[in-house]
Amino acid sequence: MKAARLFAPGDLRLMEVPVPELRPHDVLCRVVRSGICGTDHAIYTGESSFVKSGAVKFPMTPGHEWSGTVAEVGADVTRFRSGNRVVGDTGVSCGECTECLLGSYYNCSRSQAVGTINAWDGAFAEYIVMPDRHLFPLPEGVSFDAGALVEPAATALYTVVRAEVRMGDTVLVHGTGPIGLLAAKFAKLSGAARVISVGRREFKLKLAQAFGADSAVNLSGAALADFLRSGAAPDGIDRIIEASGSLDLLAQSLDLVKPGGTISTVAFYDRPVPAFDIDRLVAAGITLRGVAGSLGMYPPVLKLMATGTLDVEPLITARYPFDDILAALGSLGGNPERRVKVILEH
Repeated sequence: MKAARLFAPGDLRLMEVPVPELRPHDVLCRVVRSGICGTDHAIYTGESSFVKSGAVKFPMTPGHEWSGTVAEVGADVTRFRSGNRVVGDTGVSCGECTECLLGSYYNCSRSQAVGTINAWDGAFAEYIVMPDRHLFPLPEGVSFDAGALVEPAATALYTVVRAEVRMGDTVLVHGTGPIGLLAAKFAKLSGAARVISVGRREFKLKLAQAFGADSAVNLSGAALADFLRSGAAPDGIDRIIEASGSLDLLAQSLDLVKPGGTISTVAFYDRPVPAFDIDRLVAAGITLRGVAGSLGMYPPVLKLMATGTLDVEPLITARYPFDDILAALGSLGGNPERRVKVILEH
């Protein structure tokens, strides 16, 4: 099969590799769509802190956002059969430890991330193998395009859940990438009375409002604190979703959130935080939560897609044939004004 193998930062090779063999509980899936994440790009360029720390092992096949069809199943697989439409989890657990047997796959000490850290070979290929416990049926009526965005949607939902957004809350969302935009949507669906999105690109800020944000602040022309003091959040900010990757916005969040509030950060910063007001965090009883992954969020996201409550396809702003993956990765470095999600068509 054809696969994009990353041998080192900047050294991605489209090449022929053997189709993986199946163990009894494995499923071979033909990839139909895959999405390029900012993490994929940072690993490709070498800017990711995980590359610098050695957590990314080369060579590997990237790609953790995907949808496809079942091509073949292992001898003990009963939940899926050839032709089923599926999406896959972002990690692969050992399936044998106590945590796995309890269903807590994300707590497995031997887990591998799909296409990223200590990688299980990912979806930038013709086929991907996944254990059946890490696959989910793609509902009828939900497109392969939407299926490739289940992973970022599930991560965004988990970020909102970890922020503990409640009915009547005022929620501030830093960042207008896919996860920030989807977080604004899920915050509103979770009962937030007011959602304020923050970014620097007018196209994306308008998209944030289409996704449910009540206000959108362009940091290029406004001071965020001044905007909030002007009456946009008269009762203060209850929850902050930090999806921008900006250390400045992360630091500001401590001053902006109410005492007893929650900051949920889903961004990677790729460098240490030089100064963080930990005394403010402690004295104000603020909760700071990091979010990586999407524990248990695939089923609700797929249900929301199936009912039409969640439409993610407006996030797709560019498409490339899989053979043009190098051009697709290169596109992430330019035209940020109108770029949200880049999709590969396999």
